[in-house]
Amino acid sequence: MSETEAPAGAESETGSGSSARRKIPGNLPYTSSPGVLRRVLEKIPISEKPAVFNNDFLTTVLGVTGGSARPIIPILKATGLLNQSATPTELYAQFQTDGGRASAALQALRNGFQEIFKRNQYAHKAEEKALTDVIVAITGAPKGDSVVRYIYNTFETFKNYASTLKDEQPKSIPNNDERPETTATNEIRAESDQIASYPAALK
Repeated sequence: MSETEAPAGAESETGSGSSARRKIPGNLPYTSSPGVLRRVLEKIPISEKPAVFNNDFLTTVLGVTGGSARPIIPILKATGLLNQSATPTELYAQFQTDGGRASAALQALRNGFQEIFKRNQYAHKAEEKALTDVIVAITGAPKGDSVVRYIYNTFETFKNYASTLKDEQPKSIPNNDERPETTATNEIRAESDQIASYPAALK
């Protein structure tokens, strides 16, 4: 998708469902109804994974209807929870699990908001002001533009899940005095002690 095309999941500026599209660089997915997206993400873990995540599933099983539901499937595709055929991916299955949800949400952010992560690889930890500045720089939209707020809120919806992911602490390498002795080390040491105890004539 070129920079002049509307981002995945983009709605018309008025949200009225008209065919008019904003020309926004960056290919950043967004919805003007983040509460609807939040509700969908809340229901995914407690709903059976469908063979195809289509509008029937969205409306009948997840209970999301109307114009605010329109960007949901494109957003889930952009973030990698669905493939381009709207089939749930492995990332979707991971998001369904308690243990994998945070990691899946972070990967979804990186998939859907690649331009943001190119500028800040720790965007999921960025404060609102810093993240908003990045969105403004990518889209070229003024800070007060509604689309900037829509993109930020969409990002924040996934970020709320990823924020529970604990940072991995680098494992320190123990010094020679702290390293546990392995069996091989002990055998080498025992052999050295035995050789040292031999009479000098036998050495």
